Amino acid sequence: MDILKVKQIYQEVFLYIQHSNIDLFLCGGASSKTNASNRDLLRKRLEKNDKLSIFYPEDMFMELLSRKKYDLFTLENFLAENSDLIMIVCESPGSFTELGAFTSNDKTLDKLVVLIQKRYKNDKSFIMQGPVRYIESKNKNNVIYFNNDMDDMEKAVECYLSSKYWFYGNKKYARKYGRYTKEIDLISGQFYFIMLLLYFYNRVEIKDMNEAIKTIYHERKFEPSRFEVIYTAALKRLYKEGMLVKEVEDGAYFYRLTQKGYYNVKKLLKDIMVDDRDKVINGIRLNIITDQYC
Repeated sequence: MDILKVKQIYQEVFLYIQHSNIDLFLCGGASSKTNASNRDLLRKRLEKNDKLSIFYPEDMFMELLSRKKYDLFTLENFLAENSDLIMIVCESPGSFTELGAFTSNDKTLDKLVVLIQKRYKNDKSFIMQGPVRYIESKNKNNVIYFNNDMDDMEKAVECYLSSKYWFYGNKKYARKYGRYTKEIDLISGQFYFIMLLLYFYNRVEIKDMNEAIKTIYHERKFEPSRFEVIYTAALKRLYKEGMLVKEVEDGAYFYRLTQKGYYNVKKLLKDIMVDDRDKVINGIRLNIITDQYC
């Protein structure tokens, strides 16, 4: 990869992405073979809205937690920095533990939203009189009460999101109302930058892509120790959403966009807020193709 062209993609295309998606980390109980958790049922309903990107913390960070140099507290801070919202469906001992941990962390507290059944609203339990009351004292809207019914839960969450994000429930909304860049020191930023590189280059050798992104990351003076976590989580998300595949040729490993990934980038590029957009995009692609085949 030509680092000058990678920088051109970064400077002339990536930095003009109009981000209007909400990155939501959804916590709660896990489904069993015989019973679906409220968290899983809620996710299926909410993910129909393409303005919402829903993640499970364990999906993004479980691999890193298996490495001795990472701990849960450090990854909680990454979770806070890389999410717009952290939503907890209180339905299991694990979710109560998450509630306590995120409430005691100032970085996660500001983004924390809790879903609790109405029948527990007046309980004298530690959960209700401790973390829940504390969250309500900071922002009462961040505690959502619902009946023990998925329709009611979905409606309550949709109302919350529509009231907090003016573009969420607006079907006529176009991304051209403002610039909301998520940099490459965030999971979403690396997610989109990797997709752009694969779109322009068609396929990229894995080690080359890692080095190219790392070069820009360091030149922008982002914290070096964060790179591995951000890069790994972004790739995990790309795999999980079916955006890329890994290929092997002559002992070398490459990444390539899937058809889904390709069409997602095409859609993304339509909203790049830059003058002579098509000329810029086609110019970069032509230069890369010329280098590859001449």
